[in-house]
Amino acid sequence: MNQLVTVESSIYIPTFDENNDIYVDESPYKPYERKCVKYECRCKAGSYFVGSKMFKQHIKSKTHKDFISYYKKYFKEVDEAKEIINDLKIENELLKRKLKKYQKCIEMLDEEQFDDCD
Repeated sequence: MNQLVTVESSIYIPTFDENNDIYVDESPYKPYERKCVKYECRCKAGSYFVGSKMFKQHIKSKTHKDFISYYKKYFKEVDEAKEIINDLKIENELLKRKLKKYQKCIEMLDEEQFDDCD
C-alpha cells in the first residue's frame, strides 16, 4: 500500500546570544520528540538534519562552525529582510480587507436616495 507522507521543512536559523554578541547553535527539537521537522542548513548545499542526534552531529562539522562564525556578516540581514517582508505582506493584506469593507459601505451610501437634501 503506497501512501504519501507530508514532510515539513524549514531553514535553520541560529539563535543570538545577547551576552556575548554572537550566534550560537540551539537544538530546535525537544527531547524525545517524534515526527521531527526537517531543517535545511545553509552552511553547505544539500545539508540537512532531522532529530536531535543528527543536529548534534551536524553542528560539530567545520563547515557549520565557519557558517556560525560568519552568520552575522553574511546571513543576518537576509533573514531580517525576509521577516520584515512577511510582516509587511500581512499588514498589506489586512489593509486591503479594510479597504474592501469601506468601499462596500461607500457604495451602499451612494445607492441611497437623498431627496430631502434639496
